[in-house]
Amino acid sequence: MSSRFGPRAVGSDGSDFRHRQKVATHYRDSVLNKYRMKVTLSLHALLLFLIWAKLSIYALRWFDLTLHFVSSIQIPQPDFWEYWWIFSFIPSWITVDAMQRNDSSAILKAYFLFLICGLFPIAIGAGLNLNELITYTKHGRAEELFYDFPVVVIRYIFFTIALQVHVFAMYFCTKLGQAWQKATSGLSEANYSDSSLSNAKRQ
Repeated sequence: MSSRFGPRAVGSDGSDFRHRQKVATHYRDSVLNKYRMKVTLSLHALLLFLIWAKLSIYALRWFDLTLHFVSSIQIPQPDFWEYWWIFSFIPSWITVDAMQRNDSSAILKAYFLFLICGLFPIAIGAGLNLNELITYTKHGRAEELFYDFPVVVIRYIFFTIALQVHVFAMYFCTKLGQAWQKATSGLSEANYSDSSLSNAKRQ
């Protein structure tokens, strides 16, 4: 193998070193963005837990299965976008699996599923609640309260956090996919270079 410093190995033109340097850079990018993605997915899991808890409590009440401490919770009625948004656990699961295998095709699927199951319902929910938010900011009146706090404000806090989580998740999906593709391409080029040099040496 060639080296940046010192004599070059016999049978090498130095190009394999450049290929391996590129591969090493892509692997470093992969490790860094995997860590960032794990932090993002942890925040996403927390948001999912909150919505799942809300929907579970509402479902228990619907079937008259509420416990005493659950019945005392003033839970707002769920909106349809919440039922849609809970399916955003699917791209998170795909992303975790893709990071274990460095699968660029799977991470691309996760990217589009974050868009469909994550950003779309959040955008729709924000749009549907916009009039209520405007009314509250102008007149100080809210249609729903959660322990005397306006539900519409809570929803927009959620929208703001969830929007950033999904945007970052999609960004890291892109970076990971690029790193894995370039690492595979660079490794193939390095192997091809080694094979060509070996064949030339035998000749």
